[in-house]
Amino acid sequence: MFVAQGELLILIFITLLRQTVPVAAHKGIWRRVEAVSGREAVLPCEVGTSEASDMVYVVLWYRNGDKEPIYSFDNRPGRLQASEDRHTIKSDVLQGRVNFRPGLLPALHIKPVMTHDQANYTCRVDFRIASSRRTHLSLQVVVPPEEPVLRVGGQRVTDSVLGPLQEESPLAITCSVAGGVPPPSLIWMRHKQILDDLVESRSAALTVNQLSIGRLTRTFHNARLTCLAANNNVTTPVQASITVTMNLRPVVTKLEAHPKGLRVGRDYEITCTTAGSRPHPNITWTLGNIASVTPLPAHTEHGVNKSTSTVRITAARRHHGQRLTCTALNPLYPAYPLSDSILLNVTYPPIATIELGRGVTSVVKEGEDVYFNCNVDSNPPTYKISWYHKGVPIYHGPDKVVLLIGNNLALRAVTRHQAGPYVCSASNVEGDAHSSPLNLSVNYAPVCRDEDESHGTVESSAGPSKVYATGLGQYINVSCEVKASPTDVRYSWVFNNSVTSERLPGDQVFTTADGRSIVRFLARAHKDYGTLQCWAENAVGRMTTPCLFHVVPAGRPERPVGCAVVNKTYDSLAVGCTAGFDGGVEQTFLAKVFEAVTGRSQVNVSARWPNFTLEGLTPGLDYVIQVMARNSLGESPPVKLEAFTYKMAENRMRDEQVEEELRSSGAVAGALLASIIVVVVLLVVLALIARCIWTRRRLGGLGESNRRKGRGYAPPDKPGNISDDEDIQFEVPTISLEAHRDPITHIADQAL
Repeated sequence: MFVAQGELLILIFITLLRQTVPVAAHKGIWRRVEAVSGREAVLPCEVGTSEASDMVYVVLWYRNGDKEPIYSFDNRPGRLQASEDRHTIKSDVLQGRVNFRPGLLPALHIKPVMTHDQANYTCRVDFRIASSRRTHLSLQVVVPPEEPVLRVGGQRVTDSVLGPLQEESPLAITCSVAGGVPPPSLIWMRHKQILDDLVESRSAALTVNQLSIGRLTRTFHNARLTCLAANNNVTTPVQASITVTMNLRPVVTKLEAHPKGLRVGRDYEITCTTAGSRPHPNITWTLGNIASVTPLPAHTEHGVNKSTSTVRITAARRHHGQRLTCTALNPLYPAYPLSDSILLNVTYPPIATIELGRGVTSVVKEGEDVYFNCNVDSNPPTYKISWYHKGVPIYHGPDKVVLLIGNNLALRAVTRHQAGPYVCSASNVEGDAHSSPLNLSVNYAPVCRDEDESHGTVESSAGPSKVYATGLGQYINVSCEVKASPTDVRYSWVFNNSVTSERLPGDQVFTTADGRSIVRFLARAHKDYGTLQCWAENAVGRMTTPCLFHVVPAGRPERPVGCAVVNKTYDSLAVGCTAGFDGGVEQTFLAKVFEAVTGRSQVNVSARWPNFTLEGLTPGLDYVIQVMARNSLGESPPVKLEAFTYKMAENRMRDEQVEEELRSSGAVAGALLASIIVVVVLLVVLALIARCIWTRRRLGGLGESNRRKGRGYAPPDKPGNISDDEDIQFEVPTISLEAHRDPITHIADQAL
């Protein structure tokens, strides 16, 4: 942009004032007049009169104090010359170039003015009345300078654009101007701001001003620097301009509207904006921490002065706590990257792992303390930690020496029952998680193991665990099995009864491949019956209580217990019992079914276990069931049960109809019977009333007769006499109701 004309003139005037040298005058005050070489010089002259009656007679122009005028103007009245003849030029140098114009602005015009016209001029005006007046002028003929020439690093700048230059680098531009009278002033300007007006060197041929900028800031990008050369206030200053372009570093890098929290598994787009770089920066994304950083692919778009880059992230657990960084770097400024970053907050469900406490191994002895730690990785933090043993929840119970504190589980004086897999679970708002099981092995001294074919295997802390029944002279094998950890066990047997207690010799004891100990026992006499004690020992210790086996004489089995009919249909009954003692000999079970009314046998069923399904029965009958146990030595007393089978569907419908009819007829008969009873009671009451009336009348007649006889009594023992203490019996006439019965009453009597 060029500097405005008015502003240039002001700058030139200021500059020229600095260069103005007062002109010496012989008389009066000299007035400076400038004119540009080749143009017109105007030298004003004061010709005004002080009185109205006065007038100008002669105007004379002198140069450099010469005695002879170089120009005259004769204005005396009465002369017969033409107006142009009144002007007289007496200088050959000015011939044809000078002219005095006495108009409103009287002045001597020199056109074209030459450099040799530069001199001191005096205008003398003679009046008719007033004294002469002089005007002293100093004509300065100015020669404009040539166009400025710009150089950078000694090389002439031919392009109007300089650069691109590096930010923070120095810049030196030399402006040189040839010619110019007087020597021109040189001013460096940026827009309307003066940057440098100091001329470093000046000669008759060349004037130089060097603009030096020690550190280019980004404000100089696209700035237009202008060198102005001026030596007068008439002509427009000459100038040369150059536009500076620069390579710039980014000034801002910012992550736009990034999410404050990320949920694991979801996709997110995060945008980074950078501005101020020239040329466009390289935008890179990284994710990680100080130890490891991973670059991320992104989509980048460049605008005029702004670049936008977007990265897509699928939130994962490993991203939590890592720093996502967007970096803008101008490759021309590798040492000046500009970044913005966020610390990712990824929420995810827990990850739980279980471990034993410090100094605790997965194999412990019974009675030791065990500590578990549940390590949880979750975000946000967990609100609940749960523990499980063999899938069963574990609860805090100081009385059970189980302590749950935070993420820790403590088992005081652990027992063999607490061996097995342990699992901890953690819960937060994102979900739940279970750890992999950690198996705890508890070594313990042997304990008895009782085997039961129907109920599986159970542990027993003390005997007796089994009763053996055998006859005299019969060998039996008594098997002892214990549970221990470690399983390497040594056995010993002791037999005792009320008479003796002795350790069994080794030739009677055998150890099987599966770890059991078997004693071959023989009772030769009744004194040989008693109790066998089985002792076991392993690396932990010896069992505290032996396994007990009672050897008793064999006999008949006990009868089953807890028998009950568990199901019934129209032709079958199901019976379930619990076996009693078998008497020492293997037993079986028998069920017999009899009709309850006739006693006829219906079904006989035998089984190894006391559970029966009795089929083929007659529907709708009552039955008696006998259940008993038997072995080779006899049978047990029977257990008796009563049951009935359901009726068939058509029989039930017929019976229900008959019962309904009987209930209806019974209701009618009941009403008739009640009516008959009421009638009979009324008749009996009437008969009693009649008897009382008749008796009273009779007694009244007898009294009257006695009074007539003088109140005499017959002997009490005389026949025919009636004592007062004797009961008087009357015969009440029998009333027959047969004649009064109606058919309905007769039916009711039959029904009853």
